[in-house]
Amino acid sequence: MTSLKNIRIAFLFIFLFGFMGFSQRKLVRLIEDKQKKRTILYIQNDTNEDKSVFLKIKPTGYRRSAQRPIIKNIPAKTKVQILILVPLADVISHYTYDLIVNEKLDIIEVERIKNSQKKDSTLF
Repeated sequence: MTSLKNIRIAFLFIFLFGFMGFSQRKLVRLIEDKQKKRTILYIQNDTNEDKSVFLKIKPTGYRRSAQRPIIKNIPAKTKVQILILVPLADVISHYTYDLIVNEKLDIIEVERIKNSQKKDSTLF
């Protein structure tokens, strides 16, 4: 009876560890395609839903400055080109990135009001 209980506990642990490993697979990820004179960055969405991503690249040794963040919708089951980095000659180039994935992109509408009144230009 004790060995049957130990086998059940071992099976439970194996099942839980296998489930935890499967659940940590990234479904939206950054893909790097290194070519001879450039590096192309893609975002791949393997989910069944559209996702919104926020990507911040911190490059060193590349021609194009990619300091501005990229906010983009990525459709379900697609791979979207995000950025092309061209390395400088005779410089070691590398980058780090921050990738934040959201469920959807919230569109914020801002109403701009133009003030058409002319300012009084009298001097004091």
